[in-house]
Amino acid sequence: MEEHLATMHEKLRHELPNFFLKIPDYSIYAPDVEFQCQHLHLHTRGRAMYAVAVALCRALAWGYFASLRLELLALTRHPEDWSLRARWRLTGLPLHLLLLRWYRRDKRTLLRSYDALSTFFLNSGGLIRCHRVDKLMPAPTAVPEPKKLLVASALAAALAPP
Repeated sequence: MEEHLATMHEKLRHELPNFFLKIPDYSIYAPDVEFQCQHLHLHTRGRAMYAVAVALCRALAWGYFASLRLELLALTRHPEDWSLRARWRLTGLPLHLLLLRWYRRDKRTLLRSYDALSTFFLNSGGLIRCHRVDKLMPAPTAVPEPKKLLVASALAAALAPP
């Protein structure tokens, strides 16, 4: 089972970053794969329904974001329950912000990020039997450098002796 975990770890490490850019490889999933998305209250069973659910999630994401990027933060193996856990971040420019702030040249301040945790459970054949998406939540946005400099100078001026 350890070699199944290692093989699937490598496949997911290459597959997940391109999840929203190209069609996923459904051959790594069992025919009776179960998909649970707590955020969308979605629960499906079977590879065909999994493909439909993934297409729905991809369409929702592309409908909300004008540009979209998925980065894999961590992918860990857990041999005690034959699972792989992936922490990932979805970063993009919301379409409504792009339409309202189209005149801005630097759109980095408009980017929004969402962190999520996915758990992939393997069956005895080394295929994914269950994919569960948990804890989809907004990620803290980074403060741009000019604002940091402005805050630091205001704080220094306030703390300086008269």
